[in-house]
Amino acid sequence: MTAPLEPRATGNANTTTATWWEDEGRRIAGELGDLSAVLILATNPEYAARVALGIARVVSEHRHVALGDLTGDAAPLYAVAGGEDAFGLSDCLRQGLPLNDIARPAPDRDSLFILPAGSPPVACEEILGHERWPRLVSGFAKVGALLLLVAPIDAAGINTLAGAVAGVVLVDVPALRARNFHVLATVSAPVDAVALARAAAKKHRRIRAAVTLLAITAIGGAGWAGRSRIAGAYHAVMAKRVAAAAPDATTAAAPSATAAQPAAAPQVAAEPQDTVRLTDPVNPADSSATAQFAVEVMAANTIAGANSFLSDNAKEMSRNGATISPVGVGGSTNVWYKVVVGAAHTRAGADSLLAALRREKLVRSGEGLVVKVPYALVLAENVEQPGAEELRKTWQQRGFSPYFLMQNDGSVRLYAGAFETAAQAASLASALRAAGVAPVLAFRTGRTY
Repeated sequence: MTAPLEPRATGNANTTTATWWEDEGRRIAGELGDLSAVLILATNPEYAARVALGIARVVSEHRHVALGDLTGDAAPLYAVAGGEDAFGLSDCLRQGLPLNDIARPAPDRDSLFILPAGSPPVACEEILGHERWPRLVSGFAKVGALLLLVAPIDAAGINTLAGAVAGVVLVDVPALRARNFHVLATVSAPVDAVALARAAAKKHRRIRAAVTLLAITAIGGAGWAGRSRIAGAYHAVMAKRVAAAAPDATTAAAPSATAAQPAAAPQVAAEPQDTVRLTDPVNPADSSATAQFAVEVMAANTIAGANSFLSDNAKEMSRNGATISPVGVGGSTNVWYKVVVGAAHTRAGADSLLAALRREKLVRSGEGLVVKVPYALVLAENVEQPGAEELRKTWQQRGFSPYFLMQNDGSVRLYAGAFETAAQAASLASALRAAGVAPVLAFRTGRTY
């Protein structure tokens, strides 16, 4: 018995090199464990696609895998399941289509599906930074499947997408460019093509034997009955969850400065991002005038760790509008608590703040990161300055980390959190709901004072 979709090693240099990249994917497949979503990043889309195929062919022996192209040029993926001329991920995100409409099953493997790129442009911030990614990742986690996405490392919005998945695999990428990512594994380009050809043939025979044994074992193992499509299963699960969340769809107005004080905030729950439904930002007219740049000074895996940092540097951080932004990691139950400082309208302003924080030894040299965080949750607006600080302390005592931004009309608005996407605000919104306060999403406007 032979495993389907298995490439054959030959003496041709190009074929041997292609096989080598896929073999490297097989090699690192075990390092991904039971993760639900992984990003494969490279400057060469073909190399990334072949590594992704290697991973997919191993993982799909025991669970379902969807392999998506976010480069628009990952030819090896289309060789598995048809040509490129069809709707794909970009159309799915732009038009709100279910993944079931675009997923193509591999002809020889029931558990592997290809998600085409779709209509260009694909590798752009609109697609890579789309707020739907956390919900898609959560769907795959719910059904125990794996989503592999192939994308260019230098594309706009790639940091946002990387934050929505469990981690990244770097394919022939210099170590210096890996600083901003949670790296699960790396693959480097081969050096000696002649030695590679010999090693590939030997390695190929060994892997064929191992995969054949795995395939035979998998036939008798447990799995989904029949030829079900992974995207269909995902869509059914998501439909039930959206229906269950429907009663919470309406969002009330932001509490005013004179409203009743909130109840104590519980520990932020790490529930799936799509279970808290937020309306669109209440101030869409301000989208072009947001104070979208800030400095991420640290990230802790507990709220206590983030609070400790703010407490130790309370005076310096409070005057710069410091807050804690809880952000879910991929489809897992993990939440990272990011301490974000400042509200600048230009990147230069945030760069200047970062330099000042380093001079004051609040951020160590080489640490700190300028981030683009245009969204926040509004706690109060039209606050009079005399009572502003007392209101901030009241919210702080309830477990939140609020901050004020001065508006153009002289009034003050109280915010909590600072987020790259609207979806990232879901964890903090959940805590507000639990405290009896309807979360209100807004574009961050104003300046620190």
